[in-house]
Amino acid sequence: MELSAAIQTRRSVREYRPDAVDEKTIHTLIEAAVAAPTAVHREAWSFVVVTNRALLERCSDAAKAELVANLARDSRLAGFRKHLSSSDFNIFYDAPALIVICTTEPDPMATQSVCLAAENLMLAARGAGLGSCWIGFAEAWLNTPAAAAEFSIPEGHTPVAPIIVGYPRRWPDPPGRRAPTIVWVEGDVSLAAERKSDVRV
Repeated sequence: MELSAAIQTRRSVREYRPDAVDEKTIHTLIEAAVAAPTAVHREAWSFVVVTNRALLERCSDAAKAELVANLARDSRLAGFRKHLSSSDFNIFYDAPALIVICTTEPDPMATQSVCLAAENLMLAARGAGLGSCWIGFAEAWLNTPAAAAEFSIPEGHTPVAPIIVGYPRRWPDPPGRRAPTIVWVEGDVSLAAERKSDVRV
């Protein structure tokens, strides 16, 4: 698949077939991730790969409990109360693999590098016929001592990007995108222009 096609057809997939993703494929995705730009060439990232479905289900329950406990403190979560309280809702969507990309240094630039690596990984997944999704619901719990113990996250490594991967049951329809605001600066003249076409990514 050409890069432009992967970019335009990548989707956040939340329905997966039970088929496992083999270790060689996961290595290929991580190789793509570490080819991303990295601040000051420090490569301050590490990867935790979880393929044990029972463990992922148990950790989904723990992450939901963490979020429910924070409902009163975070108004953004209020609309998800029903989902988070449901025993049927798995925040990892029954995906066969979770790849958690961590920073290895407490530095904002390291976090930026991890985000770039995450996008590379998701595009490589699309190119390999795999779906992926960044699981924001997992982030709070992943940064607890309990998660570090469950996932053997080394001390000093901070989870940033929890990404599930697997074979989609279906590819979601393309979402609409608002036209981006583009500011053109030519010489001493600054012109603001909004592109009118509907960009779908």
